[in-house]
Amino acid sequence: MSGTDGSGCTAHAAALFESGDDLRRRVVPFVRDGLAAGESVVAVVSGRAAAQLRRGLGADERDIRWQVPDVSYRSLGPMYNGLRRYLAGQYEAGNRIRLIAENDTTSSAARTAAYLRFEAASNHVLGTYGFPWVCLYDRRRHSPDVLDAVRQVHPLLVGSDGRSAPSSDYVPPETYLRAHPGPLSVVPPEPPVDFWVTTVGQFGAARRAVAEAGGMLGLTEETGDDFELATAEALSNALRHGERPCRIRVWATPHHVVMRVDDQGLGDDITTKGFHPPDPANVHVGGMGVWMIRQLADVVHIRVGAAGTAVEVQFPRPPALERSARERQTSQS
Repeated sequence: MSGTDGSGCTAHAAALFESGDDLRRRVVPFVRDGLAAGESVVAVVSGRAAAQLRRGLGADERDIRWQVPDVSYRSLGPMYNGLRRYLAGQYEAGNRIRLIAENDTTSSAARTAAYLRFEAASNHVLGTYGFPWVCLYDRRRHSPDVLDAVRQVHPLLVGSDGRSAPSSDYVPPETYLRAHPGPLSVVPPEPPVDFWVTTVGQFGAARRAVAEAGGMLGLTEETGDDFELATAEALSNALRHGERPCRIRVWATPHHVVMRVDDQGLGDDITTKGFHPPDPANVHVGGMGVWMIRQLADVVHIRVGAAGTAVEVQFPRPPALERSARERQTSQS
């Protein structure tokens, strides 16, 4: 399972499994091949998957690195950026590794859609470092539509015998990203922030209103700073590249604080931007702002249509607030 797929990307495979035994049959050979070749094997997976793999690996499990610093699935943008930095560092150091990855958080359909966009983009962004990696998907936890998308964003699929073969459903990353830009959330009738921006002079007031709302809705100081920066980038893009007036709204769900910017422009292919690190020599081409937004936020959804462009960003609320919101929903149902 090393080498490249037919498009020139480093082997990026999906292992779709339906039991612990099935997982071991598909993935343990990948691990042992790497160890036999003198490679370091890194696994960033759920506790369930780690326990199943340990059963199959026996004493070999001591040679696996089970986590990576600064890589957590609690927030997808920082996860993607942290993994990219880790792989870049390993590449620059001349190390040989192979990776096993699994999104270990329970996700909504919208958050899963955002994660699959990162999976698609990683074929080129992470694939440039030359490391083979396998992504785990438990068939029991995902809908048929999600599993169909998994086959579209992975060039290779791991069979029940541990061998990989090309996915007949695979599509190039930009094709997938253009076709799957959202979905946007439903905006509540009276969000805490609903601000129209018609002039550049209103930028500062809008940014302050959003920052204050983020704090009131429960974001930590560190996350609140990132939320404010992502807002500033999204609003700057709308003012610079879109058509006014722009509208900015902020609200909270049980799991996230959400910010959405709408403008009247057509987005200039924005749905595929922000996944690749911008080239400092070509910053005039654009894309730096969207790159920053995607690396800061947990979820980014974008819609471009006849009505204009909408950019939605979501930042996770602290776990205690999530639990409190879930308990309130349960008591009211």
